Amino acid sequence: MDGLWICDRVLNIVRSREQEISLILVNNELGDMAQYRNLMGEITALGRISQEISEILEKGTLPDDYGTLVTGTFGETESS
Repeated sequence: MDGLWICDRVLNIVRSREQEISLILVNNELGDMAQYRNLMGEITALGRISQEISEILEKGTLPDDYGTLVTGTFGETESS
């Protein structure tokens, strides 16, 4: 498994959950105000996760302090 595949898979899961929450809100399937606050907190967290993963995917093959995602060196440092 490479890092890009994992990022893409997690991003798809996040987007799916965001859609589920949106449907709950649009269809007014809320039990109470506590559930609303919980869902709003979850959608905020999912949005931040989605943004972070999207930024990682945009970097693509750019080398950084931790290696590059595409070459499979995710989390490793380069040695010269």
